[in-house]
Amino acid sequence: MPVSAWEFSEGSVQINEIERFLRAHPDTGYSLHEIEAAIIGDQIDRIRHLDIFIADLLLLIPHLFEEERIECRVIEGTPYFKWND
Repeated sequence: MPVSAWEFSEGSVQINEIERFLRAHPDTGYSLHEIEAAIIGDQIDRIRHLDIFIADLLLLIPHLFEEERIECRVIEGTPYFKWND
């Protein structure tokens, strides 16, 4: 259900769980499904949690492409991501 501009402005800023997860494990690369499983787990409201997961991914785009803080490598057809300090 869409929200009004006012409702949007009243919302809270969330911590980016994907960034937090990758920063906590800088020596390990993870595929998206591994990151998603680690963050979301077996949540009852999976749709809501997938919305948060996808939003976190979108907010990390500058880290991936502009700042190059996140590295991406494809291994056997699967992309893996790692925080690059």
